[in-house]
Amino acid sequence: MLTKKTRWLIAMLVALAMFAAACGGNDDEGDADAPAPAPATEAPAEPEEEPEAPEEAPEEEPEPEAPEEAPEEEPEFEPAPTEEPEPEIELTATWRGVTADTITIGVSFLDFEALMDMNLSPYTWGDQELVIRALADDINERGGIHGRMVEVVIDRYNPVFEAEAEAACLRMTEDNEVFAVLFGFLGPAEPANTCIVSTQETILVGGTITPERLAQANAPWVTERSTREQNTSALFGLLDEEGMLEGRSIAVIADLSASDQLEEVSSLLRERGVEPVLEIATSSNVGDIVAQTQEWGPLSERIRQSGADTMLLVGNASAGIQNADLNGLEVDIWATDPSGLGSNIGANVIPETARGVISVTSMTSAQVYETDPRFKECLDAFSQRHPEIEVKHPDTLEIEEEQWYSGVFGHCRFFQIFELLATAAGPNLTHETFTEAIENATQFSIASQPYASYGPGKYTSNDSFQLVAQDPDLGARGQLVPIGPLRDATP
Repeated sequence: MLTKKTRWLIAMLVALAMFAAACGGNDDEGDADAPAPAPATEAPAEPEEEPEAPEEAPEEEPEPEAPEEAPEEEPEFEPAPTEEPEPEIELTATWRGVTADTITIGVSFLDFEALMDMNLSPYTWGDQELVIRALADDINERGGIHGRMVEVVIDRYNPVFEAEAEAACLRMTEDNEVFAVLFGFLGPAEPANTCIVSTQETILVGGTITPERLAQANAPWVTERSTREQNTSALFGLLDEEGMLEGRSIAVIADLSASDQLEEVSSLLRERGVEPVLEIATSSNVGDIVAQTQEWGPLSERIRQSGADTMLLVGNASAGIQNADLNGLEVDIWATDPSGLGSNIGANVIPETARGVISVTSMTSAQVYETDPRFKECLDAFSQRHPEIEVKHPDTLEIEEEQWYSGVFGHCRFFQIFELLATAAGPNLTHETFTEAIENATQFSIASQPYASYGPGKYTSNDSFQLVAQDPDLGARGQLVPIGPLRDATP
């Protein structure tokens, strides 16, 4: 009769044999009856092998098999949800002037024919309508803005008359219900910009922004130019770095359109340690040559008596340059606003009398034409559509030649800014999304401005500044040339 201990050993051996066979770790075939004849005296030897089987079992037993782990690794090989393209957003009408298929914008432009008739300009900018349509077509041929095609409503105005500008404002915004206006109004017509952003509640890309006008705006408003405060601050800063402010006796003269800037400009000068010897705002309109001449007679005598060696012109510089020559004023001339210099100097100004007038600007016309890749985009867009028209280097133009360069450059930046912001605003194009795009556009470039930015509370793009001087020997009536390095003034 088998003892209890013997039965236990036999059962253990059978279990171990079955375990080994199941795991495939032993090629020997065994049977459950094999151990039965073994004498009882051999039983004690078997326990010595008993620990060997458990020790071999872990060696033979694999870790949980790979197929069982595979389901846990699958997420690493399932990128499809992130790689799938975003579902297309169905475009709809989102705002006045924005339909599922189109964005309608108004583009104003200067009536140079009228200015030539008034003897205020010796040339035109070429056919600006051709330029405007070429720039719009270029956007559309590249797919539009989020698939919407850009349609343009074009309107001209005489910058001398505010009433003409206001009429153009109403035609674009009220009659044609545009989403935005590009270019805006310049010169004496500048106040009409409030017709766009205030009365008509329409986006404006262009014009001259002042704190007073901006406070009236009921729609987003940005421009490509610097404010007079930014220009003046940059001018004084760069002059100071060159040691040109020290010891100066400066008379500050503001034209009618910039009269509200007189005190601010004088304050900026005082911050640099220079006390103006005279501060005067003129009262004659830019286009009224007779009134200007009458006013500048006694004004020139006051400047002479003040002991000024430098005249700082705030606003359009043409009248000051012309009348300084007519009245024999021997002073250096600085200008806070470069827009009335270069090729845009007034028709009544003898080019030689403007030699050496100093201002501050971004890239000069020659720099833009020769080296600026953003301008080249616009030039190519126009030239590819109108190969019969030669856009000449601005320094090579003769008097009374059409200024095609100015026409292309003059509209290029507005289209680049609008495309940038409207694209950033996304498919749901509204005033709110356009405003958000402005606030997030903290670094970009446009033609002539390698350093440009907008942001919360910053609605003027230019952050590129260098000292420049008027050279009457270049171009039709003179060009600005750099007299210092280009600086990045991005906040």
